[in-house]
Amino acid sequence: MNTPVKTPINKDEIISRLRFAERRLSELLNLNNGELSGANAQERLQLVQEFFFHLVGATEVLAQLVNEVRGLGIDSEQVEVYGVANTLPATDPIKAPLDSLYTRTRRQPLPADPYSDEGYMFRILNYRNQVTHRHRNPFQFVIHLPVGAKTSPAQAYLLLDSRDPTIGASNKTAQDELHYMLTLIKTRCEKILSVL
Repeated sequence: MNTPVKTPINKDEIISRLRFAERRLSELLNLNNGELSGANAQERLQLVQEFFFHLVGATEVLAQLVNEVRGLGIDSEQVEVYGVANTLPATDPIKAPLDSLYTRTRRQPLPADPYSDEGYMFRILNYRNQVTHRHRNPFQFVIHLPVGAKTSPAQAYLLLDSRDPTIGASNKTAQDELHYMLTLIKTRCEKILSVL
């Protein structure tokens, strides 16, 4: 029986996933000339799914890289951000930054401040789970009242918690929040990569 050859992970793989997320975000925000409410719903869902898939995927591949570089010996099938961070010694300079890329969402309420970095991390992971794995729509569209003879385009907002739409939508546009989420993950990943 042939044993599969294990190729080591390198920093470029994390950067590539972040670029994939950035590309999907650009495609999403350019759908229907930027008016998401009128965009094809299937395309919109596919692009937002892929955005969160690649965004969170970058953190998961980063955990694999840390496992390899730090020689932690965690089986690659068992590697997860939380487990790798917990295995690192307290003195390791990447322990805290890696730990900041994970938060538990299962059976957990939305954080009290969904606009804090911790709140955004919770929402990123929750959106990945709910949108990518359960095909939930994360958007709420608000149509503004007509101004003169024209109606303003509908604004897109992310539901704060797609598990419970009754909580309501964010008070920031989806475009602003998705850009912030990308920047948050990218900055945290780059901080760890600079130390490895």
